[in-house]
Amino acid sequence: MVVDGLGDRGTGTQVLGKGRHLRGDKLHVIVLNWNGEGVIAPCLDSLLAVDNTPMSLIVVDNASVDSSKEIIKRDYPGVVLIENESNLLFAEGNNTGIRYALEDGGDRFLILNNDTVVDPKFASRMLEAMDRSGAGIVGPKILYHDDPERIWYGGGDFYPIVWIPRHKSIRKLTGTFDDDGAETGYVSGCAMLVRKEVIEDIGLFDPSYRIYCEDVDFCLRAREAGWKCYYEPEALVWHKVSSSSGGGFTPFKMENRLRSTHKLFQRFKPMWWRVLLFPVHLSGFMLLLGALILRGKFGLAAALLRGAWGIARGG
Repeated sequence: MVVDGLGDRGTGTQVLGKGRHLRGDKLHVIVLNWNGEGVIAPCLDSLLAVDNTPMSLIVVDNASVDSSKEIIKRDYPGVVLIENESNLLFAEGNNTGIRYALEDGGDRFLILNNDTVVDPKFASRMLEAMDRSGAGIVGPKILYHDDPERIWYGGGDFYPIVWIPRHKSIRKLTGTFDDDGAETGYVSGCAMLVRKEVIEDIGLFDPSYRIYCEDVDFCLRAREAGWKCYYEPEALVWHKVSSSSGGGFTPFKMENRLRSTHKLFQRFKPMWWRVLLFPVHLSGFMLLLGALILRGKFGLAAALLRGAWGIARGG
């Protein structure tokens, strides 16, 4: 592993690797890693088996303390490794990789979680979908890794009235219903293909979200700028759901999803809507809190209250 000649690309970031970078003719794949020693090798192995799509593989490491960086350096010498000195979380971690890819001449960027495994044809299917009229962002069908026929993401939209983001077709079995590629409300940041022109129009992911809903915000900003988001069910990815945050619906996820969803409301909904819907959201909050307490899920209940307190304090 050698410094690739670009050296230090900014405070706290070191770029390593000896991958070949042919400007303009490769899909730049950006894999964000944080303590992914148990998942990074299967992810990279699946990417190296992708058909008919030349790729430049970039791993952005958010200050991992496990052996994942050493695995990449030892076993994947053709992968560019960007090492951040601190955990920049989802938005700024991926932004680091996108900036590198832009400087490397890229014009299509695939954001991918490290806890995924991809189908050999997924990239070509997504690139074909990007040829649709007005397409700026494309997402694949994402399935549960431990239940590989069951859908985790089949497009993105919002619950009616309350406007909370949700995954369409979640937990449905693939093949049991019509599932056609179509325009969608947003694409999951677990696996997201973005064209350069979108970034030139709206900028990068917003790190003020800290974690969760950055992908929804990015897609909504793109749609406001006139771009379309598409879901492509012929492109397949399997996700080891929430491996970096402990799996399942954890207190960490509960607190931060609440705060990030509120931030979406502030950015994309007018004041009159927020005032009008406040009693509805408050009622839902109280019902959820009560249900968690009755079921003895005190950790989740406490996380819900922490999230509400953070919102009340303006965070």
